[in-house]
Amino acid sequence: MRASTILSCLGGCLILAGAAAQSAPPPPAPSHCVFQQTGTASSGTCGPLFDENPVFTLAPAAAGTQGVWRSDIHPSAVWAGSLSDDDGKFPAELDVYDAGRGILRTEYGWFAVSHVETSPSLRFELDASREIMPGTLDGKIIERAAALLSSTAVWNRADNRVCPPNATNWSIYCALQKATIEVAGAADHRRPAMEAVRQIVDERSAGRTYNHRLMDYNNDASTTLSDVASLFREATMDMKDPQWLAKHGFATSPAF
Repeated sequence: MRASTILSCLGGCLILAGAAAQSAPPPPAPSHCVFQQTGTASSGTCGPLFDENPVFTLAPAAAGTQGVWRSDIHPSAVWAGSLSDDDGKFPAELDVYDAGRGILRTEYGWFAVSHVETSPSLRFELDASREIMPGTLDGKIIERAAALLSSTAVWNRADNRVCPPNATNWSIYCALQKATIEVAGAADHRRPAMEAVRQIVDERSAGRTYNHRLMDYNNDASTTLSDVASLFREATMDMKDPQWLAKHGFATSPAF
């Protein structure tokens, strides 16, 4: 191919790439979260979130209660408390790392925050458009859950989402919960590993009426142990796939 042809192609490719970039919608602006201090706690909002208008109440805590996010970094500060909206009151936790960055753990998922300030009052910016992507510990959680739920003898086919600590058989949900406790130190049912498994169950169960995805898929008479094993294998692969992550509402790179 002649050099002039190559240059022409390159020019065309650059134009097309520029046009594609222009047509892509801009990322949504982060939510501004502003709190007012009352005693030791701070209460405030981030505006409309998750089709609700939640109110957060957070206070400095000695340590987190919802498990380790990553094993290579540790928060410099933790704020723990609750999220309240029309659906009820749920635990919430803000983990602050370096340079004013962190993660907000909520009933609706884990999300990246930035520009965290604690004086004169708590405030930060929240990217609620994408959940935190699964990390190394999430992969280990899936691996451990698959090992726990490896035979019909230990498979609880009548899940009620109650997971006794001394259980000898497990549902999909309880195997993930136990694995999360073993790997991360505490359970949080909105951890990225569990969210990823839910997304796969959503796709597998299209057209079925499930109230609780993991429980109902587990209890579905048509679900086999082979299905359970492939569910965990699929999650392991999908959590490493940027296209799958983007399609299902996860960030495609670490928060920092």
